Amino acid sequence: MRKVRHKNVVQFIGACTKPPSLCIVTEFMHGGSVYDYLHKQRGVFKLPTLLKVAIDISKGMDYLHQNNIIHRDLKAANILMDENEVVKVADFGVARVKTQTGVMTAETGTYRWMAPEIIEHKPYDHKADVFSFGIVLWELLTGKIPYDYLTPLQAAVGVVQKGLRPTVPKNTPPKLAELLEKCWQQDPALRPDFSEIIEILQRIAKEEVGDGGEWRKEKSSGRFLSVLRRK
Repeated sequence: MRKVRHKNVVQFIGACTKPPSLCIVTEFMHGGSVYDYLHKQRGVFKLPTLLKVAIDISKGMDYLHQNNIIHRDLKAANILMDENEVVKVADFGVARVKTQTGVMTAETGTYRWMAPEIIEHKPYDHKADVFSFGIVLWELLTGKIPYDYLTPLQAAVGVVQKGLRPTVPKNTPPKLAELLEKCWQQDPALRPDFSEIIEILQRIAKEEVGDGGEWRKEKSSGRFLSVLRRK
């Protein structure tokens, strides 16, 4: 954590390792977690904000992967927001450095977000995080908990044995829906890297933005979704 420094990754400040005061100190994230915003505050991400959040997450994850760090527990609860609307990846409790040799622990993470290869105890790499990101993107779109009609174990069995995936909302922009389906492909080799995901999301965002920095009107309702804050 001490070596990780990126604007979309929660910053490590220090630690106390002398019992009984064992603790890790990180920067304070005023906005709390994306999970709490969606499920406890009943917040909703309109498309422009959703894309910005997704891009922030992707940039943080791309940085981690470039430094050979696999998060292994990417989900809305581990994505935090600061007071400036910057979104950062957090919680490296089960993260590890990818190595050429050695077997990584199976069933690491949270079932509803877990890649099938991890559930099945197969070898896995950074593409497992991409699968989890696909589920997170679905969370941002729907504000729901994935497979909320199943127990976590039932969801895991469905993902592996039946190719179960969350239902993409009908009003999802086609290119965003296509990205979702790429991210949660059963075969890890078919999933994009985060560098590619960033490019796709930025293209989608650019198509939605007018010349003045305002987001284009929704075709269905004619109202503005929101205004993009440019930093």
